[in-house]
Amino acid sequence: MSIWINRAAAFLIPVLLAACVPAGGPAPRGAATFIGGEITAAPPAGYCVDRRASHDAAEGAVILMGRCSGGSDAAPALITVSVGGTGSSAVIRSGAKALSDYFRSPAGRAALARDGRASSVQVQKTSVADGVLVLRVADRGVGTYWRAIMALKGRLVTISVTAPEGATLDEAAGRLILDRSVASLRRANPATIN
Repeated sequence: MSIWINRAAAFLIPVLLAACVPAGGPAPRGAATFIGGEITAAPPAGYCVDRRASHDAAEGAVILMGRCSGGSDAAPALITVSVGGTGSSAVIRSGAKALSDYFRSPAGRAALARDGRASSVQVQKTSVADGVLVLRVADRGVGTYWRAIMALKGRLVTISVTAPEGATLDEAAGRLILDRSVASLRRANPATIN
């Protein structure tokens, strides 16, 4: 939930949009490993990891995925996976209600906001499904989108699904992509800690 993740994602979105369907060849496909091979990012069908636009470091990663080139019929969407440091998933032990309350608070909304301002964000819905906190968020900077918060190998992981600039993504389609992204990450990283 750190500011660097929000800022990195905001900086990298235009890069991913340009790189997702590159003129010089196909976008990267399949799974890619991050954080020294500890985390495997496996996008849902029809989406590809963009290694060039992603940020990988020992303490965490911001992984960007977009619709694959080559005639994919997947809905246009930007999937951003932010992976926190070792042990960062401990915050999830506070429970779903505490996390939901936090993200509805000014501090939580500021953590979600692309510009860091609580007033820029409204949390419209929260729910818990299979140990994953799911939020429907309206952000003045990026529009309305879905976000999931979960634990993976002791690390806090957030997954956001937004519409690319100039495109639309309806609520149901966005939620389906989010759910598939969660499932893909869990399958690729079976030692999940909840």
